[in-house]
Amino acid sequence: MNIMFWGLLILMLLVAIGLLVYPLLKARKVSALAYKDSNLKINDEKIQELDVDLAEDRIDQQFYKAAREELDRELLIDIPAESKETAADYYASAAKRHPALALIISVFVPMLALLLYLDLGMHNASEESFAANQASITEPAEAQLSVEKMTQQLEAKIEKDGGTTEEWIMLGRAHKHMGNNTQAAKAFAVALEQDANNAQLMLERAEVLALSNDRKFADEARALVLKAQALEPDNANALWFAGVAEYQYGNYHKAIAHLTKLLPFAAGEEDVMKSIVSIVAKSRQALIDSGEEMPELAEILGIEAMLAEAKAKSETKSEITEPVSTARLLVSIDVSEQVKQKFNANDTVFVYAKARQGPRMPLAAQRITLADLPAVVVLDDSMAMAEGMNLSAFDELVISARVSKTGSAIAQSGDFIGQLPVKGEKTNLKLNIVIDTAVP
Repeated sequence: MNIMFWGLLILMLLVAIGLLVYPLLKARKVSALAYKDSNLKINDEKIQELDVDLAEDRIDQQFYKAAREELDRELLIDIPAESKETAADYYASAAKRHPALALIISVFVPMLALLLYLDLGMHNASEESFAANQASITEPAEAQLSVEKMTQQLEAKIEKDGGTTEEWIMLGRAHKHMGNNTQAAKAFAVALEQDANNAQLMLERAEVLALSNDRKFADEARALVLKAQALEPDNANALWFAGVAEYQYGNYHKAIAHLTKLLPFAAGEEDVMKSIVSIVAKSRQALIDSGEEMPELAEILGIEAMLAEAKAKSETKSEITEPVSTARLLVSIDVSEQVKQKFNANDTVFVYAKARQGPRMPLAAQRITLADLPAVVVLDDSMAMAEGMNLSAFDELVISARVSKTGSAIAQSGDFIGQLPVKGEKTNLKLNIVIDTAVP
């Protein structure tokens, strides 16, 4: 891809230079001009134009005088002309080659194009490339070398002009992508000096510090996470990092508080739910071992209340209606063309159902990729994550389909989503959802 890009770039530059230089190197061969008696009239018109320009201050007296002398000189040459050939020889002699100007264009046009590319084009293209590559687990060696080369170019530019906040952020993400966590932490530190209240930057620096410390949050990383969570209390990533950091520091009550607040956001993937429940369970057990009395795990997570509410609704419904068939939704998923162009074919698409009111835990979920679309996904009661927490237990649902570049089960800014409400009968119900709305 790089070879083709640079090949096309060089070819277009050569064509552009050729179009500019060719007229300067070629002496124009002007055929004999039919010179007419109207030259005196044309000369008078030019003088009148100069007079008007001088009167309106478009030119100064010095320029006016020089222009008049030039017109007089041309008139003295033209008027004595005795034949067509005389005029032709004059104008042909005026068309000379300009090799010096041609050389200047040949050198400076490519240099100007390259400087404009480095200043305007490189960063947008490389940042988008880095973001796309971060979603993949492995990549070919050639692509890795390409990222390293772009990173070196970015480092050289930053060293030369100091770098903007965006360039330092991009450099940090590039080093993180390549596994250079120490360099990534340094780059994020510089970016934070320029944008001190950026919660996302705090989380990214804290993450690479933890990765370079055997995945453990030291004092600085923990402080960054807690500050980011204070700035953005509902930021899902901040809640997750805060829960893990407090757990590692033995602040088990705080860890439980952060992670139970995160639980409703973890829709679409069972593994994330299991990780949250695991840390909450370990925190609870540690507190019990220290002599504290703790509620049951189901009560801490709010599952007991969810199940009681679902059971009450189910019993009430069974008293006044006949038993209904097992809920089964046939969800036809597609994505708008505009959104599709923003993602890669292997980016993750989450399809899930949640109660419109009540527990935020997903009642059923499936995961596919963007390449699978358009597709029909089945959501039914067998996908319940807890007993009684299924599609049939709730009369009103919201069915969602969300595409994520990062593959995170927690909705983030940059994701796109499509949603559809469902009420009443849900047996083999067919739905159509188009993913076309940005997640704020």
